[in-house]
Amino acid sequence: MGKKALLLGAGGPLGGLEAGALIALDEMGVKFDVVAGACIGSIITLAYSSPAKGFTRREALENWVSSSGVSDAIYDVLPVDYKVFQKDAGPLSKIWDQWAAFMLSNNPFVSAYSKTPFQQYLFDLYYLWLTMWAPCTLNPNSKSLARISRQLQFLIDFDNLKNCEHDIYINALNVTDQDITLFDKNQITPEHVAAGSSLYYIASQTEIDGKLYAEGSYIDCINYEGVLQKHDDVDTFIVMNILNKRALIREPRDLLDAYNLSIMLPFVTIAEDDTKIFEAKYKGDRDLLKLNFTIPKEHAPNACDWSVSNFKALRDIGYKAGMEFYKNNKDLLK
Repeated sequence: MGKKALLLGAGGPLGGLEAGALIALDEMGVKFDVVAGACIGSIITLAYSSPAKGFTRREALENWVSSSGVSDAIYDVLPVDYKVFQKDAGPLSKIWDQWAAFMLSNNPFVSAYSKTPFQQYLFDLYYLWLTMWAPCTLNPNSKSLARISRQLQFLIDFDNLKNCEHDIYINALNVTDQDITLFDKNQITPEHVAAGSSLYYIASQTEIDGKLYAEGSYIDCINYEGVLQKHDDVDTFIVMNILNKRALIREPRDLLDAYNLSIMLPFVTIAEDDTKIFEAKYKGDRDLLKLNFTIPKEHAPNACDWSVSNFKALRDIGYKAGMEFYKNNKDLLK
């Protein structure tokens, strides 16, 4: 029997759908030979593959849902995910990262693994205070407004990635070589994750080994071709797909909401086009299983928000879809 490959795509908060579906599939004992991600899919790939601090996969994915979104009480006033997009402190960024990691790990009154909304609120308020202390190097010569956070140690055990039974890949746009690069489990560090999520204008691009990297989903949202180049014996691809994409199209509420939509909508469309290209050019006799999500009409206006309530709502939608997907495809998922 050939290999099974799970491909996770971009979409910021829409990653909550992927996290929920993965929780369901893991609960049903589904295993994969290859897991690959782009942008937010990279973080979910790694949290699932190598959970931090001895957590189970489910716990790691639940922690991603809770720790990536911003407490609603804060988001309603400041609708920015400062836990993901942070001030670019230039050469001082690494020093601030070390200081912030120390402060987050050694404060007995807050925890990245909050269990109640109030604990979440305290942690997010504390994190906001920390980010305010980061130096800002924004000036007329700057090329981006922010940078991608490196604080992933609460979700992912990077040292253990190389010991995972399945193969792992995340992508990034290699700006220097003008091509997509796939990083494997023996290479990946927080810098590689940030590199593959560094959107032009929004986040500063990341230099690794003398080469500059940016958001991988600009060119490849799903990693079909890259995975096939490395594993031509994959006979089953599992991809996650939003059915009612047009429900996400709406007039923005404000400037920050317009910024969110400007990121999310193109990536959802690119992912759909990537799947059509794969089906026409590469699929052949392979099975392509689409785990489909339908976002309820009443929730669609909030589906691109970076709030905890949205992340959890999308997780629940994803979990239900994952269970239905398993029920319909369990023979191919064994």
